[in-house]
Amino acid sequence: MNQESNHSTHGHESHVHTVLSNSVEEIQTEWNVSPATVKPKQDTEISLSIKSNGKNMISFSAVHEKQMHILVISHDLSIFQHLHPNYDGEGKFIVKTTFPKAGKYKIFAEFLPDGSAQQLAKYDVKVEGEEQDETVNSDKELKKHVDQLMFELKFDDLTVKQPVLMTFTVTDSKGSKITDLEPYLGTAGHVVIVSEKMDEFLHVHPKDEAAKGPDVEYMTTFPISGKYKIWGQFKYLGKLYTVPFVINVQVSK
Repeated sequence: MNQESNHSTHGHESHVHTVLSNSVEEIQTEWNVSPATVKPKQDTEISLSIKSNGKNMISFSAVHEKQMHILVISHDLSIFQHLHPNYDGEGKFIVKTTFPKAGKYKIFAEFLPDGSAQQLAKYDVKVEGEEQDETVNSDKELKKHVDQLMFELKFDDLTVKQPVLMTFTVTDSKGSKITDLEPYLGTAGHVVIVSEKMDEFLHVHPKDEAAKGPDVEYMTTFPISGKYKIWGQFKYLGKLYTVPFVINVQVSK
């Protein structure tokens, strides 16, 4: 995984980070948030400029139909946004959003410059106001209703640093199997996983990207033990469903 440098330069409203690529080049990410003081439920613009060795990077490959995926997650893991910014063609991506409540947030940006490896950039935002963080508790049962659909999550193993088969099963409110899931961003479903302190980030896609349900399978590996929050995103009858789960990954015995 690409690593963010421990050194960053802070401007008045912009923040520059260096991401180390798998190649010899260094990729710099310059973040801007406007307004500089962010408040809850306020329209906020986030921009991200990508440079290589000080020059704008212009060409980016689409990954699952988008040149950049931005994930906004609150530090208590209660807020999740999956956004797709507009690209100005000159190395800058821009997206508008609102932060639902006060507190700290981490923004993850995934992008693939032409001729380079896929990159993961990170940025922290503080939203002004009284923080009311929620406790992150592991789910006792891995079944969730989201509107008229039921989602069940199963694992063949939940041991740290071991390959894990993760299966979402989708049924309707009557228990009938859903067999006509629609592609979301070119695949059967997207899954984003972060560790409790957000020092580990995983974005995984199905083993069979053309799967229609009721089962959608994923392979992943949890690099450290502890709690993780998982968001599965699926499209059905034109509607996007986001289902969250919290699990606890054990140390190998």
